[in-house]
Amino acid sequence: MDFRAIGRSGALGLVIGAVLVLIGEADATLPERLLTLLLAGTAGLAIGAVTEWLTSLLPVRIARTGTYFLISAGIAVTISALVTVALVLLSPEPMGDGGWPVPLVVVAIVSAGNVADFVLHRRAQRRLRAFQSGLEDPPPPG
Repeated sequence: MDFRAIGRSGALGLVIGAVLVLIGEADATLPERLLTLLLAGTAGLAIGAVTEWLTSLLPVRIARTGTYFLISAGIAVTISALVTVALVLLSPEPMGDGGWPVPLVVVAIVSAGNVADFVLHRRAQRRLRAFQSGLEDPPPPG
């Protein structure tokens, strides 16, 4: 299991929490805002752990980078959307008409995070290949 990916999911949860605090109720108290951050970060860690566990169950025959990232992102977005919708529905205060964009915001942020993770991975792979090609034996002098 990739614990760094779980940590990134927790950090992404904190980012989501910060966005939700910014777009949330203007009269929310500081403890409510901190609780939102803490809950979002914890949800991010849990979603990251479940996503990593489910992706670890994938068969080896699909072990191509693009396929892995696509399936992992799909799992993460689906779980995030389900958890967010459940939290909105279970919220003690009625969200009213203003609650509908919350799952959309979460899905958009999770999707952007997955795209960024894939782009960074591809960039690291290109740099590694360039570095490895520079390590090849130089031609003999003369």
